[in-house]
Amino acid sequence: QARQALGGFGHTSLRRAMFPGLRGKTRRICRGSQRHLPAVLPVRKAAPVTSAWPWSSYHNSESLRVDASLCRGPQSRGLSAAAPVEEPPEASEELLPEPPTSEQLRMLWIASALPFVGFGFLDNFLMILSGDLIDATLCVRFSLSTMAAAAIGNTISDAAGIFSGGVVEGVARKFGVEEPPLSNEQRKLPSTKYSQYSGQLVGILVGCILGCCPLLWIDPYEGERLKHEKERYEVLQTVINKVGDMLQAEAAFLMMKDESRDDLASASQTPNLPKNFRWSLSDGFIGHVTSTGQFVNIIDAQEETLYRPHLHDNLLGSGIRVNSLLCMPIFTKGKVRGVIALINKANGSWFSQKDEDILSAVCSHISVAMSDDKHNFDEIIETCEQSMTTSGAAEWSRSARRIANNLYLPALEGIRTVLGAEAVTLMLVDQTNQELYTEVIDGPLPPHRSKFGEGIIGEAVETGEILNIAVSDTDRLDLIRHRDYQGSGINVTSELAVPLLNTSKKCIGAIKCINKIGAATFTEEDVKYATIVADYVAMVLEGPNAGIRRVLALSRQRMQEKRIIESTNVHHCAVIAGLDRVENLPNSKIDSYVTFSITRGDPMVGQRPGLQQRLLKSRNKDRTSTVRKFAKSDTILHDANPKFDNTIAVALPQRFEGVPVEELFLFIVLWDYSPCDIDDVVAHLSIPLSALPNEPQTESRPYKLLPVVGQEAVYDLEKAQIWLSLSTNKIAAARENK
Repeated sequence: QARQALGGFGHTSLRRAMFPGLRGKTRRICRGSQRHLPAVLPVRKAAPVTSAWPWSSYHNSESLRVDASLCRGPQSRGLSAAAPVEEPPEASEELLPEPPTSEQLRMLWIASALPFVGFGFLDNFLMILSGDLIDATLCVRFSLSTMAAAAIGNTISDAAGIFSGGVVEGVARKFGVEEPPLSNEQRKLPSTKYSQYSGQLVGILVGCILGCCPLLWIDPYEGERLKHEKERYEVLQTVINKVGDMLQAEAAFLMMKDESRDDLASASQTPNLPKNFRWSLSDGFIGHVTSTGQFVNIIDAQEETLYRPHLHDNLLGSGIRVNSLLCMPIFTKGKVRGVIALINKANGSWFSQKDEDILSAVCSHISVAMSDDKHNFDEIIETCEQSMTTSGAAEWSRSARRIANNLYLPALEGIRTVLGAEAVTLMLVDQTNQELYTEVIDGPLPPHRSKFGEGIIGEAVETGEILNIAVSDTDRLDLIRHRDYQGSGINVTSELAVPLLNTSKKCIGAIKCINKIGAATFTEEDVKYATIVADYVAMVLEGPNAGIRRVLALSRQRMQEKRIIESTNVHHCAVIAGLDRVENLPNSKIDSYVTFSITRGDPMVGQRPGLQQRLLKSRNKDRTSTVRKFAKSDTILHDANPKFDNTIAVALPQRFEGVPVEELFLFIVLWDYSPCDIDDVVAHLSIPLSALPNEPQTESRPYKLLPVVGQEAVYDLEKAQIWLSLSTNKIAAARENK
């Protein structure tokens, strides 16, 4: 009670207040005789004040004095040694603070945890947001690392935490979360410290976890992507400048396709061109390259049909007038992703074929650079191959124009002289517009165009057949259309149209001969001569490797024949197929041919839509192999019941060697050939190899043709069937055993 009255003094302070006159030895004597002094010690429960112990006299610190006689022993005070000494009313116990209650500890835990939840949340929240923003801006601008962005973001969040501390605690107090009233001694107890620290730990962990919420909506790869785009832009800018200098172009630029706006946006350009310009996909030569995927090489832009004065006389407001132009596409994943264009060769010249090869290689590298890291090696090789083998648009190719002037025109003059024709034209295919255009003319005909299927030459290109029409054939020769033909003053009385087919039997153009002089029609000898010439012209148009490709095609065709297989050890044949005929096709306009291949597992089971695209892709890859996986029959034109009479050898793919025969199937596909478009799958069927006899069969048997999944309603195959005689190759079996 005295301690409380004195403001909570400790023991020493209390003694000094009660005995201010005691010093040194006297004080020590008093300490040694404390049993004679009143016990001025606080107890857990205050004892009631008695009249025998006047506590009230001690309330006034000025009157707290002790008589010196109290410090002497009993003898000095005139008392006998045995005389009893008055004891204090209640014995004191050692000073121990009262431990906090469980309710106080719980409130302390909550009060310690909640502010740290706020601190942890703000710290992580601000650090992530500011770090992400810095990573996408400053780090990209100054080429800093992501760790630098994290350090700056952490600094910002720590600085914000200094000013937010009082705010967080104030909010907690508003919700009634306050620490319980505890004394200093109670705060030092282990139980109190454990509740306080555990609350703070749990609070900071929960707050940091909640502060990670920006990770749910921010793009974690945005910074890296922007850095990569910046580096790529710098590299492409250097490439454009160097390519322009190397190929001696007045200007050069790279444009990328913007799918959202369906146009082209500038990516990099030489300094003499403006920045951030756009280009429509339907404008000029650049739009043509983007739409078709074919490059153009222009000698004089003003002479071309795609010349636009508002585009080419003052290119992008730079003051440059386009004369010569070389523009090539950039492919990614098989699609045109952008274009690169070179404007005006130095000294008024034009871009050469060597320039085309160099720019093609540059486009290949740009295609790879623009691909992401997830592309596998096959995709990269395919992109490079597509870029390096990009064909030029013949109607706007300087190389084609040079060949036309130096080779085609003399060739057409020779054809006209030999055949005795009034006029001869070489017409090439424009796949974009599905029409033919005149490339070279010998005779009094103007440049003109013809749609596929229109006129004699349009029909020849669409069907892939040679047409020799006379004036007497009024069903085929339209006299009104051919009177004053194309405004030339010529009345067509006979016409010979010979399609130009590449190695894949696709039409790339045609030769048209008008009016046999001195006769009503062209003779059979004329047709044979024109066919031979057309074959050579097609090889020139196809490219420098056309001859090699035709040799390979001829070799594969010969290797399919049974007698060649039986006399060589090169080809591992598995099946001999005798293709007799096909009956009851839906219509007579189908140009039929059949392919045979061996597969592992039944291809008819679990078949997915898109079979035609998958087969065409496999056949295109198969063209480069020495022994082809797909064996192909002859093509029969315009017949609902085509008769083939082919004997075809089907190769066993090397990867299937050693596979049990029960797992192998013969896959037979009936196709509809198109000279100008991709071939269509009409029907198919599969036969297990284990069901085929080993001995050659002399008679064929019918097999039901089945529709392709996804196009059951396209062809009516209810009565369609194919007649085959099939057997496994005993020679192959013997070699396998050997």
